Amino acid sequence: MRLLSFAFVCLAAACASAPAPLDTAAIAHALATLVARPELAGGRIGVHVLAAPGGALVASHAADRGFATASNLKLLSAAIGLATLGPEQRFGTEVHVHGAVEAGTLRGELRLVGGGDPSFGSKAQFDELAALLRARGIERLVGRVVADDGWLGSEHRGLGWQWDYLDEDYAAPFGALCCRGNTIAVQVAIDGGAAKVTCTPAVGPAPAVAVDVLPAGGKGELAVRRPLGRERIEVAGALPLDAKPRTVRIAVHEPAAFTAAVTIAELRARGLAIDELQDVVAGGAPELLTTFVSAPLGELVQPLLCISDNLFAAQVWRIAARVATGDGSTAASAAHGRSVLATLGVDPQGLVQADGSGLSRRNLVQPRQLAGVLSAAWQAPWREPFVAAQPLAGATGTLKNRFRDGPAHQHVRAKTGYIARVVCLSGYVLRPNPLAEPLVFSVMLNDFTCSDDEAKAAVDAFVQALAEAAGW
Repeated sequence: MRLLSFAFVCLAAACASAPAPLDTAAIAHALATLVARPELAGGRIGVHVLAAPGGALVASHAADRGFATASNLKLLSAAIGLATLGPEQRFGTEVHVHGAVEAGTLRGELRLVGGGDPSFGSKAQFDELAALLRARGIERLVGRVVADDGWLGSEHRGLGWQWDYLDEDYAAPFGALCCRGNTIAVQVAIDGGAAKVTCTPAVGPAPAVAVDVLPAGGKGELAVRRPLGRERIEVAGALPLDAKPRTVRIAVHEPAAFTAAVTIAELRARGLAIDELQDVVAGGAPELLTTFVSAPLGELVQPLLCISDNLFAAQVWRIAARVATGDGSTAASAAHGRSVLATLGVDPQGLVQADGSGLSRRNLVQPRQLAGVLSAAWQAPWREPFVAAQPLAGATGTLKNRFRDGPAHQHVRAKTGYIARVVCLSGYVLRPNPLAEPLVFSVMLNDFTCSDDEAKAAVDAFVQALAEAAGW
């Protein structure tokens, strides 16, 4: 009798833990509703829904058509990077001393050699660099700070990036040497009845300022920009006398030169003298002083996916190709990415990847390819950092202010994507039963003429329906 009772208890527990079936009819109805939405008429809609990990098809619409991705492309870049390099991979920035050191003076070069780290440039790193130079007996540099960014090639902007946003912080140039996100923070404040502009870091030419001061309570207008191909930042407009300080981040012109300039400024701020002379000959062989290393890739994918950092995405995509093939160019990165997708079981036919971030309108990805990558990632050894880095609906990152309630709230991890006339969302719908595998989905809208908010609302309604069908 005791054995029979034990068997009954085990059977009951097994039944209780069995995953509830998906409401596939509800998902089909939700897809039909999305496709029939009048506000999306004339636009293009692509959807692919799978049951992970086997990738069984649940629902699909135009999933073999190419779509502009916006930041949904970062899912591919992160997966390519993790599959190629592994989550423990770190990226280094080397510092070499080149020249003779006499009486505390280095006559020659301090050379920075970039290895692609998008996070280089912290206060702690410059504190350490100054201490290492002093430990080496160096209090003064007579010569140059050289920035060597050749490891990733000469490209610094993505194919198809628009000229009118190249000074925006989200379009910061990439390269083997990066520093502080390759952006400058420009603060504009009214001080003593006049506009005061402060740049951080304060390197490069002083900004051109043409800001009028209006009476208190007036309506101001401010434009902060760096004209195409120039280094000087321009600040123009008008602010009322009682205006609060405003800060705008602007992309730098050339990341390697910017890194060298920041290094000079930071070392001077720590009491090291630097006399810049371009014609000083550095004798002997360079000596490696130190290598600054990044956090592991498994941590770097957090800002890449959660807050949709374009620079991190560009770097990871290109570094993966450079390490695997010896070539970090756009063409090599695209070819390497297609190869990695194939090894993950995703057919890359029709895929066009023009950059790593999704800013380019030359990117074309099919919903089935995005869903396929998500499904493959769920079975990969690097699943944990990949999934955990995606925004949690209604709670973190770029989904913090979406899905604030409803069945999808904190039950969906997904990557957002938005550029003009493009709204995408791809990720996972988790299940109430932890034994149940998630739903994998990709929703891609292109060429709609309604407002962006209406397009996002249409996508969100479909994902809410997915979450409800999944048992929430």
